[in-house]
Amino acid sequence: MAIADQRPDFVHSLAKGLEILSSFSEGQLLGNQELVEITGLPKATVSRLTSTLVDLGYLRVDPGSRKLLMGTRLIGMGVSVQRQIGLQRVARPFMEALSRETRFTVSLATRDRLGMLVLEVMHPPTDTRVVINMDAGTVLPLPTTSLGLAYLVAAPIREREQLLDRLRARHGEGWPALRRGIEQATQDFQRNGFVTTRRSWGRAVSGVGVPLMLESSRTLYAFHCAGPATALSPAELREDLGPRLVTMVRAVEAAWRTRPRRRLQPPEIHEP
Repeated sequence: MAIADQRPDFVHSLAKGLEILSSFSEGQLLGNQELVEITGLPKATVSRLTSTLVDLGYLRVDPGSRKLLMGTRLIGMGVSVQRQIGLQRVARPFMEALSRETRFTVSLATRDRLGMLVLEVMHPPTDTRVVINMDAGTVLPLPTTSLGLAYLVAAPIREREQLLDRLRARHGEGWPALRRGIEQATQDFQRNGFVTTRRSWGRAVSGVGVPLMLESSRTLYAFHCAGPATALSPAELREDLGPRLVTMVRAVEAAWRTRPRRRLQPPEIHEP
């Protein structure tokens, strides 16, 4: 990890604390030394931050191993967010149906810095085609996957420009080829309503991607349907899988708009 933002309004101590919390994204047990290796922060800094996060209830100490894991306050925040957004719950049956019909993997993701964080995955039955080794919590590259390209082509102009600048700085000499891919994806999306990728993720994986903006929260998501490149020809991506995914996303959007609304009680906050 490298926290190198030099803006005067950038709070480095907060950024370091959030990097510590993000290390627990898969719910694992971690000790301070492991967090030092993951984040690249000095051991003393990690020790101070984890002690503070334990005191505040965002992390807790496992009695058996003395390692750290997510605290109730952090878990409660995640539950509260999902309860209010609920997109995964609405989308799940539609994703499951499409995966079963196409026999390919269907996923939902949103952006995490310069990657796409997978929130939900529906795999086809294991006895049909090849299941892609991907689960919720996987982070995929932004500029080379159908999920990432679907996000980029639909991102608000200012966010898109910022992302392109950061991608240019990260990829250096490889940027011109990536930029051409993004421009092609933009044209494909304007023409067809979806983007396609062939042999992405550094593997022989092909797929189609479609964005979805939730107007209520101004949050942008992306869905994709993907499978082995050997099982997906360009014609199948363009003429079959792409239109199917567009139809599914529009159905998810309609279901989201007409979902039953529940009056939520504000979560109780207990002082540590």
